[in-house]
Amino acid sequence: MTVPGPLDQRYVVSFDTDALPVERTDVLIIGSGIAGLTAALHAARLGSVTLVTKSEVTDANTWYAQGGIAGAVGEADSVELHLADTLVVGQGLCDAGVVRSVVSEAAEALTELQQLGVRFDREAGGKVDLHREGGHSLPRVLHSGDATGAEVQNTLSAVVRHTAGIRLVEDAFLVDLLTEGDRCVGALVMDSGSHALMALHADAVILASGGAGQVYRVTTNPLVATGDGIAAAWRAGAEIADMEFVQFHPTALDSASTVKFLITEALRGEGAYLLDCELKRFMPGIHPLAELAPRDVVSREIERVMHRCNRPNVWLDARHLGAEFLAERFPTVTEGCREAGFDLSRDLIPVAPAAHYLIGGVRVDIDGRTSLPGLYAAGECAASGLHGANRLASNSLLEGLVGSRRIVRALEGELGRRRPGRTSASVEEPLGTDQRAVRAALQLLMSRHVGVTRSAEGLEGAAEGIAELAVGLGGSDLHAIETRNVLTVASLTVAAAQLREESRGTHFRSDRPERDDEHWRAHVVWTRGREPRLELVTGPAVVPGVPA
Repeated sequence: MTVPGPLDQRYVVSFDTDALPVERTDVLIIGSGIAGLTAALHAARLGSVTLVTKSEVTDANTWYAQGGIAGAVGEADSVELHLADTLVVGQGLCDAGVVRSVVSEAAEALTELQQLGVRFDREAGGKVDLHREGGHSLPRVLHSGDATGAEVQNTLSAVVRHTAGIRLVEDAFLVDLLTEGDRCVGALVMDSGSHALMALHADAVILASGGAGQVYRVTTNPLVATGDGIAAAWRAGAEIADMEFVQFHPTALDSASTVKFLITEALRGEGAYLLDCELKRFMPGIHPLAELAPRDVVSREIERVMHRCNRPNVWLDARHLGAEFLAERFPTVTEGCREAGFDLSRDLIPVAPAAHYLIGGVRVDIDGRTSLPGLYAAGECAASGLHGANRLASNSLLEGLVGSRRIVRALEGELGRRRPGRTSASVEEPLGTDQRAVRAALQLLMSRHVGVTRSAEGLEGAAEGIAELAVGLGGSDLHAIETRNVLTVASLTVAAAQLREESRGTHFRSDRPERDDEHWRAHVVWTRGREPRLELVTGPAVVPGVPA
């Protein structure tokens, strides 16, 4: 299995750091979601910090998170219960040590968020109001209405802007990671307006660049989610893992919007139903948790019902919850539906699965270290072992929050004032192609063949199509590099999905529908220039006391 040659180059543009503006910082952070902002706040006590973000600091996947942040903070809850739920949903591929470290630190990290100014919903008596979402055995999700991500993003952004020692560089695009020998020494970035290049040298680089939802035609991700950090890490030689696992959110509003409006799982947690074309509930007979089953289960069943009914959607019914409750508890969803022409309290809402969260990414250890010294990763761009084969609802913001804190703790005493030398590259750049046409063709390929349901035949067609799209790929502007990045991420996803000849979690093969722990309880790990390898998960397939 190979990545097409045009996508396998070390650098994507010609440059020479001796001829570029060069700046130095102790810690360089790429990305401004919850992981990047938290990393910046903690790293500021260690030295100088530069945070680079592709667009405005608030334009990140975190901002769009309607759900919440999971944490065992309720009286009836415990770290062991949160651990158990995460392992069940992860279907044998979670790293139990990583899961325990993340869920154990949740309470402290959530307290810190509140001290910084994040406001979570509270009950009448003042206690934090906890909610239940898919895969959780009891309420443990903290919300800020139905716009938790926006509350977290806006609060942390404001604090970062006023923290001494942090330089914020907006509208700056990651072109490539700079390496010297076997070490990451910084990044090459491009001004989004002028397209001018600049080299940023650092003792430590933290990737917090988010996911790659724009690989798919139908996604809840913003336009900036083009997998830039993952593609750059691949080119630099870092290990990539678990790319076959892409989580689709079951309930995105089926409207004409390019970026699909997500209808939070919390709405189903409050009692909304999913209905088929005969307006009958279909989830109670599929899973004991019915509409709150893990997302992969709900997405596949919605897809089956859509095929059975020959419709592009199913229906979400929240009418019985009442207009007053819906407007107060879910103002963002209520307004989003209204703008699309639906009244959440009176209408059935058309919903369908949409690409939502990339579980795989740059492989990291328990402290966020990648296989490339000097490079760390946190949040959606990282493959940490927390999610396994399927992410438990509301564990994503928690991962970014805790993972970045762990990275900074690991950096204590490791910053060493290294002085990188000259870096240069001469890249042959073919004539540029029609970027929009390439992106549209790729998204159609991925949505058809590498979506909720996959097969050997479809995956082969996707691989061939990506190879054809990569031929003659050229251009050195921001949009051309973005196109290269989405093609790279798509190619890695397809190759990993081809290799995994079983069904597990978010990866469902119609030609291999059974889970196979004997042969496939393993991670697909890959480094540029080498063949992908399987790394077996140690320990029992069933954790004592945790149902399979």
